[in-house]
Amino acid sequence: MNRNRIAALVAGVLAAGLVPGIAVMAADASASSFPTATVHPVPSTCPDLAPIRLAADHWIAGHGSFGDSTWFNSLFIKGDIEAYRMTGSAKYLTYATGWANHNKWLLPRNAPNYDGPEASQEYTDLYELDPAHPAKDIADSVAYLKRQTARVQGGKVNDLSYVDAVRLGAMSDFARLGVPMKQPTWTAAMAKMFAWTEGHIYDKKASLWWRDSRWAGTTTHWSRGNGWIVIALTDTIAALPAGDPNRAHYISLLNAMFAKLKATQQAGGYWTADVDHPASFPAPESSGTSFFTYGLAKGIQAGYVDKASYLPVVQKAWNWLKTKALHSNGVVGYVQGPSSHPSQHQPISPTATSNYGVGAFLMAGVEASKFTAGC
Repeated sequence: MNRNRIAALVAGVLAAGLVPGIAVMAADASASSFPTATVHPVPSTCPDLAPIRLAADHWIAGHGSFGDSTWFNSLFIKGDIEAYRMTGSAKYLTYATGWANHNKWLLPRNAPNYDGPEASQEYTDLYELDPAHPAKDIADSVAYLKRQTARVQGGKVNDLSYVDAVRLGAMSDFARLGVPMKQPTWTAAMAKMFAWTEGHIYDKKASLWWRDSRWAGTTTHWSRGNGWIVIALTDTIAALPAGDPNRAHYISLLNAMFAKLKATQQAGGYWTADVDHPASFPAPESSGTSFFTYGLAKGIQAGYVDKASYLPVVQKAWNWLKTKALHSNGVVGYVQGPSSHPSQHQPISPTATSNYGVGAFLMAGVEASKFTAGC
């Protein structure tokens, strides 16, 4: 795919008047650099192909009808797209595109708070990958970014008041679309929202995040909640240019988190629902484990996470995910149900699964496999 395709097509959204009120010269947009989404199928001898295919195929086989565009389904689509990048198998791209078409490339209209915009990030992934998509397919995502930026410019900076919202509020798309579209106000708005969140629910002493203000001052740090921060920052860092004034800070936050996560990884390779208190809820939790694995693996590849120190953490986590969390029938287990703190849905069953948990597993596996011999 041409490196500048997404910028050129987004310029088409603006030129067509699909998102009124944003003035961008098409020539400027098409000349912008955008990180290309590439597909490099791994060799057929890669041993990690089997667990990735098993998990993805099992979920798809049981869900022939496309779900809505809420975050539950969107996160599976994210993993499905990553499986496509790894395997090159058209069925994964076909499934993801079918889901987007089913939802008319729209963000959900009835999601609570900031749980809805997650789908924007999957639409952007698809938009990069398939040259057949018209510019209007991401018009709703662009409109969301414009609305949210206007809120921030009007003084409303505290919308991302809980950790889920940092990812589900599409933090990375403010950069992934804002940079090639030459919309610095979008990345500035993102930075202001994140700064507010960091100032209110980041536990600097623990290098971890409270889920929301209810937990501030406690030692409760929810695994999947911290996973939301990890994947949000990981994908945002990948989209920001090297000279962005906030990029180095985001990297430093991740590295501080990773040091804590390395120290709290359990002997089996997983993390529990309460990162700091594994004895309180000792069952493994696969969604948080998957998100941590994804962020660590991508950070190593990008060069800002030390490979010698953290590759063993990644490999240990991925080995647990593919040998313990994944069952022989394709079920990805140990997924904590929809939650806001560690004590919910306890004890977590070995067969407890969900769409977002499978998506997280696929995300982790695709990135971790890049360090597996033969892949």
